[in-house]
Amino acid sequence: MEHTGHIRIDRKVIPYHLKDKTVHLIPNNTYACLIPGDVREKEVIKGVTTGNREVAFVGCRYNDISLGYKALVISDCNTGLYSGITKFDRICFEGKPVNVFAGPGRAFISESGFDISERMKSITPKKWEDINISSQVIINSDRINIGVNFSFWHNLKYAETSMGDAIPKFTLEFQRTVNIKRLPHVYLMVYDFFCFLNFCRNIYFNKITLQQKENDKFRTIATVYVNSENDDDYDRNEHNSIISQDCKFYLPELFKTVALRRNQKIYDNFYIPKNSKEASIVSYEKFLACALSLESEYNRLYPTKRKDNNLYADVYKVFEKSADELETLFTAIKENKLTPEEFKEIYFGKVNNEYNSLKKSISKTKIRKMDGYFEKIKDALTKIDYSLAEKYKNALVNNWEYIQPVVDKMSRANKVEFPSASEAGKEFADFRNGIAHGNPQEIEPLHVVLYEVARALIYTMVLKKANADDDSIKTVINKLF
Repeated sequence: MEHTGHIRIDRKVIPYHLKDKTVHLIPNNTYACLIPGDVREKEVIKGVTTGNREVAFVGCRYNDISLGYKALVISDCNTGLYSGITKFDRICFEGKPVNVFAGPGRAFISESGFDISERMKSITPKKWEDINISSQVIINSDRINIGVNFSFWHNLKYAETSMGDAIPKFTLEFQRTVNIKRLPHVYLMVYDFFCFLNFCRNIYFNKITLQQKENDKFRTIATVYVNSENDDDYDRNEHNSIISQDCKFYLPELFKTVALRRNQKIYDNFYIPKNSKEASIVSYEKFLACALSLESEYNRLYPTKRKDNNLYADVYKVFEKSADELETLFTAIKENKLTPEEFKEIYFGKVNNEYNSLKKSISKTKIRKMDGYFEKIKDALTKIDYSLAEKYKNALVNNWEYIQPVVDKMSRANKVEFPSASEAGKEFADFRNGIAHGNPQEIEPLHVVLYEVARALIYTMVLKKANADDDSIKTVINKLF
């Protein structure tokens, strides 16, 4: 893409030249290029192309000679014909990932039971309500209609080998008009969603358009160009991706669960490979990222006993009251001023006193339960990898009906015997801890199996959080892993 025009910055009209996503500003001062100036930021910078189209750069960082941006918006009409491109009601995404998800071929009915000697096979487009998808979801304060809308194009030219196309669009329709300054945020919601659907991060949309609503009809007002890489190695299909038929009953919840991550400051999606080639490779960095994702996903799906068990919460508070002494005690251990045994005597001595005070006003029946919690927390504090090992084990046990095919498949492929759930959790945590503390073991076939099972567990827990049914989860795990 290459074009020129003028933009307005700080009440100054500045010519620009855009080529290959790089924007060069042409200053009035001939010598300004020698001193570029400080880098400044602005949410939206608007202007006009030499072709008389309105243009807006979103998420800008610039100095006197160049401009970086997150998204570029160019109007589909000449300036002045319609209202500006500062707001939109619906955004539409087209490209290979959407084609895989929606399936252009599923928009037609193929005739069966005909005599081929009589005439050609008949293919008929389905009804709109049978192929278009629409479901509503509320994300933060936005009420959004998530949809798949098809466009059909036909021609009867003799020289053409194709008579037409069925083009699916993944759309987000907002109940309240959205300012274009939010385009990067909206794009990342859709990007993250399709990364999850395709189990890869090399997602690229061939076309993104903005629409405004007028008298219950949508009119395309502009095209969006996101400043992102296009690796052009996307190779997913309906057999190894989550498609609309797989998640049609829980699509809104799944979109919300995945799309909200960045807004919630959750950046743990690196267990998803960049592409299909990388998906089959295990490295220390990828194992560490996968362990992080497994832990955080487990915490989001399964509540702790502190949240749903009052007795456990009371015992936990006893330890929490004494926790302010831990940093001092740990420092003393590092400096060899305190042995681990002396630590236990000092710390747990105070904890025991606190706990005995708590038990004075509690019945004997409750005390027996609380004693169990008390010993469990004490034991947990002496095991550095207890938490991750237990989470891996519990996730495996709770989701065995979905994960067993992955375990069997990976164990056969790597010629290893999968251990018990407890041992698997310990092996996974030990290997993670070795990497985290700068002393990693050599990657063995068992670690490869544990890694792939962990990724399948993460997907299972995300799908559960999105209220997916059992059959859908089994279908998805079988396709992706």
